[in-house]
Amino acid sequence: MDQIKSTPKATGILLFLLLLNILNMVDRTLITSFGSAIIKDLNLSDSQFGLLTGPIFVFFYSIMGLFMGALADRVHRPRLIAAGLLLWSALTAVSGMAKNFVQIGVARLFIGVGESAMTPSAISMISDLFPKARRGTATGIYYLGVPLGAGGSFIVAGILGPMIGWRNCFFLLGGIGVVLALGLLFLKDPKRGAMEEKEDSMAPEQEEALLGGDWRRVISDVLLVVRSTRALAWTMLGAVFLHVPLGAGQFAIVWLERERGFGLGEISATYGLIYIIFGTAGTFLGGILSDWYQSRFKGGRVRFLAYLMLGVAPLLVSFRFVSPSSPLFYIGMAAGMFSVSSFYGPAFSTVQDLTPVRLRGVMTGLLLVACNLLGLGIGAMMTGYLSDIFSAYSIFEPLTKALLTADIVSWAAPASFILASIYLERSKEPGLASHLRN
Repeated sequence: MDQIKSTPKATGILLFLLLLNILNMVDRTLITSFGSAIIKDLNLSDSQFGLLTGPIFVFFYSIMGLFMGALADRVHRPRLIAAGLLLWSALTAVSGMAKNFVQIGVARLFIGVGESAMTPSAISMISDLFPKARRGTATGIYYLGVPLGAGGSFIVAGILGPMIGWRNCFFLLGGIGVVLALGLLFLKDPKRGAMEEKEDSMAPEQEEALLGGDWRRVISDVLLVVRSTRALAWTMLGAVFLHVPLGAGQFAIVWLERERGFGLGEISATYGLIYIIFGTAGTFLGGILSDWYQSRFKGGRVRFLAYLMLGVAPLLVSFRFVSPSSPLFYIGMAAGMFSVSSFYGPAFSTVQDLTPVRLRGVMTGLLLVACNLLGLGIGAMMTGYLSDIFSAYSIFEPLTKALLTADIVSWAAPASFILASIYLERSKEPGLASHLRN
């Protein structure tokens, strides 16, 4: 059989999805980029800020992500993304009018609902646009939106913030999203399973059952796949642990300004530039190198990811303690951004490889629920509450200690990925139970 190849049109769609993911992350991260200003303007505590960037956002983002993942397996995916984009863009603009914790909290909640439509549909589309051998790279390119968008939001805060204020920045980004949503109306939904080998492709009767909405079977099959495929379960658990420090990272600018001596807005643009450079390198190289590793060594993409995380761990710990005047401070900051950004291509493509075609959207939604609700949500909330508690007991640099706690928790991630790679190697058939193909 000839090797299945992607088309130039597939690359064009991938780049458009990347652009939307960049906007997704800019809108999501604006509140973090303007953290100190928003805390001061709305008179928030660290616990309240942790709730805004953690549970209030990620609870509905995660729960709706699971629902959106199931929808992505049934409806026109570009139109589903368009509906979500319109919602989150409108609420991003509304956030700029918030006067207190409750108002911005309600806006963040609905931003989460809108953004939950993006990734399950996009990842599912990518799997139908690119063959299995290139999915790690393609997924990594899509997830370049994370460092480019998150880093871009810090640059917006550092450059546009002093010029027009944080509220007008929210208005501006919301308007851009509404315009981009129009482009999705002209995008054709890729054929499901088009890039699978014949034996792995979706049978007509499966597609008919899927579109018919047999929800009980979907839920039963998803639980069965997770329980029976230990490599998949450990990959997802490792992703959860990795997202704990990502949640704590919502306090990054607040920490740099409050406990590392940077002035308000002084470090934002620099932080954003470092994030873009090293986060982009991590996301891009994580996909490419994990594909290369998987083709030559045992353990698959997740073992490569575990080795990478273990290699940079010492730099991440030292980063919390060294002076900002030391080169090691910026080296540690860059290493952390590279490491967490390298996760997306290897982990998400592994989950896609381990999941039957007809369940990929909902499995991506389940992974997002686990990563965001359990990982990012708990990480942000825990950091805020620990910071307030440490402050109440007059502990020196309370936010530093809270962030270090999250860093330590994340050490369980490479251990989980190692176990996933062991089970992956044992199975020799990563991801597809034969009875789920029939």
